[in-house]
Amino acid sequence: MKNICLLDLNYTLVGNQADTRLLRPFARRMAAEEYRADLIEAIRDDYVIIVTARPDYQMRQTMENIKKKTGWQPDEWYFNDINGEPPVFKERALKNWIFPKHGEQDGPEGAHYYAVESNPKTRAMYKRYGIEAAPYDMFMKKRLTPQPVMAQEPECFQLKMF
Repeated sequence: MKNICLLDLNYTLVGNQADTRLLRPFARRMAAEEYRADLIEAIRDDYVIIVTARPDYQMRQTMENIKKKTGWQPDEWYFNDINGEPPVFKERALKNWIFPKHGEQDGPEGAHYYAVESNPKTRAMYKRYGIEAAPYDMFMKKRLTPQPVMAQEPECFQLKMF
């Protein structure tokens, strides 16, 4: 099974979004943006797809900036080409590009999706597709908390002598 992370950009990967979102020109914003290294480390071993409401005309600069500042890039990225609200654009990306390429949640293609997502309406949309989504802080807390190992019950079976 392939774990696929649907990664939000604004307020998730961008750790200082509240401080940088209104900076103009865009080059000034790019210079100030900081990306969360702990989040990148937590998802590094999975297949990562950035799905963002950021406009598509800012895609090239944004992706170059992420690479320059972190040395990392996701496997795929989709920027908002319809100027839609985040859940509208992100659902379109799921249906038109992501599911056709990787399959639906836990489908025969073996894709298992999870999302790190700041927008509650987008998290609700992902939930309709069976995709667990959490904001950055909750995701990191869960990821860093050791999960208890459940002891398995011995398998019982009955033997017949006759």
